[in-house]
Formats: sequence, structure tokens, C-alpha cells
Amino acid sequence: MTTPSEPEVPASEPEDEGPDAPLRAAMYAVAAVGGMFTLGAFLFVDTQAGLSVLAGAIIAVVNLLAFARIVHAFLGKTKRTAPWALLAVLKLLVLFGGIFLLVKSELVSALWLAAGYAALPFGITLGSLLGPKPPEGPEAPP
Repeated sequence: MTTPSEPEVPASEPEDEGPDAPLRAAMYAVAAVGGMFTLGAFLFVDTQAGLSVLAGAIIAVVNLLAFARIVHAFLGKTKRTAPWALLAVLKLLVLFGGIFLLVKSELVSALWLAAGYAALPFGITLGSLLGPKPPEGPEAPP
């Protein structure tokens, strides 16, 4: 208990709360959905489809992580956004180029790779619906 002369110290935010909690929930949901899609492909189709779905799911999670870092840098207080703009362009080139090379080399099936990458919108939706809500009020980030 505090006396009137002592200012109250705000309790530290739990690890799963705060402005980044919805993003973490979305990342976990994308990974979980990708895992379920991968398991389904291995069980109900074949190994090639399972590996293709796994590759698509991994690409989805890494893409979301990179996108989150880039957006955080642009919306943050830093004035140096030029390196992050270059990184955003490189991310896009690596994403499209990597997928092109995977499909062209026939290491993965394009259809099943897309099925794995579909974990991204499904996971983001589930993370948004079932995960923690972003903070509101004056302490909320812009």
C-alpha cells in the first residue's frame, strides 16, 4: 500500500501484453496454422506435398516477421528509415525470387507451396480474433 506522498509505480506489463502482443499472437497463429496445413498434407497427400506446404508455411512466418520489423522501424521514433526502405525492397525481391527459384527448380509444387503460404492470412485472422487486443488510449503507440 502506498501513502498519498508516494507516487504509484505502474506494474510492469505481463510478457504477453503490450503493443507487440497482437503481433506475437498473429505470428504464433501463422506458425500453428502452417503446422496444421503441413501435417494435413503429409497425412492426406504425400511427402512432396508436405514438404511444399512446409516451405510455404516457413516463408509465410519469415515474411510476417520481416514485415513486422520493417513496419515497426517506419512507425518508430527513429529518423533513419532509408535502410529499412532498402530492406523492404530486398525482402520483396528475395520473397518473389526465392519462390520463383523453388518452383522453377521443381523442389516444391507451386500449388502446395501456395497452400502453405495461405497460413499467413488464416493465421493473421485467427491471431486477430482470438489473440490479445492492442492497447487503447494515450499510452497506445501511433
